[in-house]
Amino acid sequence: MTKKAPAKKGGTSRKDPTAQYIIILGGVVVALGLVSLVLDLFGRWFFTSIILTVLALGGIIWGNRLYDDGDGPSPVFGGVVIFIAAILFGLDIVSINKMFGEPLPSVSYILFIATALYFVLAYFFANHLVLILAVISFFAYLAYIGGGFWGWLPFVRGGVNSHTYIALASPLVILAGFIQEKFINALKKGFDYFERVYYFMGFLFLNTSLWMLSLFGRDLELFRSRDTMELILFTGLFFLANIATIVFGGIKKDRSFVTFGAIFLTLNILTRFTDLFF
Repeated sequence: MTKKAPAKKGGTSRKDPTAQYIIILGGVVVALGLVSLVLDLFGRWFFTSIILTVLALGGIIWGNRLYDDGDGPSPVFGGVVIFIAAILFGLDIVSINKMFGEPLPSVSYILFIATALYFVLAYFFANHLVLILAVISFFAYLAYIGGGFWGWLPFVRGGVNSHTYIALASPLVILAGFIQEKFINALKKGFDYFERVYYFMGFLFLNTSLWMLSLFGRDLELFRSRDTMELILFTGLFFLANIATIVFGGIKKDRSFVTFGAIFLTLNILTRFTDLFF
């Protein structure tokens, strides 16, 4: 039989954790000091840009891994993560511009860069959610250079040309959907729903912009005199856009386009009856 080793005398062998706590506390103090120094030297926008860049890149990497993780909920969740990361990239552009003293003096430059970035991310990761963000950013850019950033939204005061620019660009977005469907999808697979995003967003913004133009015309003030030939012209164009949306839905055998085309046609008719009485 083996003999047991004699117990050591002189108390327990447990180490005193005080030194470890002091080291950890010292590390925290040094980290806070470095953060304070960075904020003092570069300002809060530098720190904000670092955080947004790390979060955006981390979201892109993580979302891409989930997106490529076969079937099931992971690809869906991965697409959402990439979508959120794309939004963070847009905010990061604003923060970086602030950090360098706003070398891009106008929001239009930031929107243009963000739109280009969103389109690149959408096609690189084949993510239709990011493509939706890219198209909305594109229309927001047009609304801003037209006189008002929020002009891409219905019933929001835009500028002299906000809704006009959107109405002119919407057919180009629809054309992009046709090119996507007939040519790009034939060259490379994987861009699911991309042509549908272009079609839907194009017809949606075409109808909403022409609706606003038929109500208020090309003027900074929303409520103005409606007894002009300009409003009659936009009313006719709005009617043609309603019919085109319904016909497109019938050709594609897509009930959603027929439905919202009929909704806008109803709104057009109700708006005209309202004009007669008010």
